[in-house]
Amino acid sequence: MECKVTNDETNSVKRVNDVIKKAVAWKNHWGSFVETAALLQGVIKPSDVYRLLDAGVHVFWSHDLSTFESWINARV
Repeated sequence: MECKVTNDETNSVKRVNDVIKKAVAWKNHWGSFVETAALLQGVIKPSDVYRLLDAGVHVFWSHDLSTFESWINARV
């Protein structure tokens, strides 16, 4: 799980790249045992959200923590 806050679209590119890089490393190390997720807040380009989804990262938003909570509870 990565938590990222960004205040502009340019900064979101860096944050999303960081999440994707870690997600790939975790999956390479742990395999299908790991599900990666990002909890996001701020200004993020829609194309960056799609990049996360395409990389197999579950995306959640800080303003909708109940969805994140449901996802966690479904895995416990």
